[in-house]
Amino acid sequence: MDSIREWQSKVNANAQEIGSINRTIDVINTELTVLSEERGDLSEANTELETLRVEKEGLQDEKYKLSEQSSYYRVSAEMLKDTGIKTKIIKQYIPVINKLTNEYLNILDFFVHFNLDEAFEETIRSRHRDAFSYDSFSEGEKQRIDLSLLFTWRQIAKMKNSVATNLLVLDETFDSSLDEDGIENLMKIIATVAEDTNVFVIS
Repeated sequence: MDSIREWQSKVNANAQEIGSINRTIDVINTELTVLSEERGDLSEANTELETLRVEKEGLQDEKYKLSEQSSYYRVSAEMLKDTGIKTKIIKQYIPVINKLTNEYLNILDFFVHFNLDEAFEETIRSRHRDAFSYDSFSEGEKQRIDLSLLFTWRQIAKMKNSVATNLLVLDETFDSSLDEDGIENLMKIIATVAEDTNVFVIS
């Protein structure tokens, strides 16, 4: 957008200069008429007029080029907005994110339905209860959601970049809000990734 504004400023400046040159040409034409009547010798004035005409054409061409480039920048800016290309990419991965997150939540014995929308707003539906937000749950339940999202993002990164990280660092995860069953279920998930991953547990 800064580049667009810069080019637009140049376009405006050139337009003003063209207008100024046109006014100068009008003045010169008036002077040529006077000279023609007084001296009858227009060779020098015609030369100057031709020079100005050529200069005007050059500025006009530059204006067209800058206007075209400004249009390209405008289109690029629209594509890079949140409503552009990013939205299409997000639409591809949101269903996968929701599927993986719910699978990990089930492994952690937290039977809720987790759903992210395209604005990354979460809706969590629990059995026989209405929809809740993340903050509605206890610390232990939040911990299960956090871990599910952690492992989901690892999977998404692997799918998107075809590169899997071989590091997993869990900082006081076992010391926080997980109960005995939660720890046991987390160990199941760690066991599935530990084969090709260096797992560091800070406890």
